[in-house]
Amino acid sequence: MARYAHPDVLFNGPAYIKANCNKMALISAYTFGDSYATVNAAILAEVAMTTTDFTQGANGNNVTLTTASGKSDSAANASGGGATMHIAFLDTATSKVLWVTEETSDQTITAGNPVNFQALVYTANQPTA
Repeated sequence: MARYAHPDVLFNGPAYIKANCNKMALISAYTFGDSYATVNAAILAEVAMTTTDFTQGANGNNVTLTTASGKSDSAANASGGGATMHIAFLDTATSKVLWVTEETSDQTITAGNPVNFQALVYTANQPTA
C-alpha cells in the first residue's frame, strides 16, 4: 500500500501538517503521487481538522504528530472499502495532499452511515547510520 508525504512536509516537518491540514479523509484507494483531484474523487468519508486536532510529541529521539481520536463523519459520502483504503490529510486552501497513510481495518463503508477516525501518528525519524 502506498504512503506519501508532500515535499512541504518533508522540508518543514510534522509542524507543517499541523499548521496546514484542514481535512482528514478516508479514501477508497491511493497510488503514490495521486493528484489532489484524484484523492478528492476517492473520498468515502471526511472530517474537518484544525491545529488543535494535532499533538506534537516525541518517541525516543523521533518527533511525532498524533491526530485526535474520536473524530467522526456522521454520514459517509459514498460506499466502498477493503484493503485499498487510505487516510489522506489535505490542505483544501492550496489543493495539496499533505500526507497519506494506510487504513488497516478494511471495513466496508456504507454511504450515510457514520465513520469514526482513530488516532494516527506521523513520525519523523532521527537519522541513523
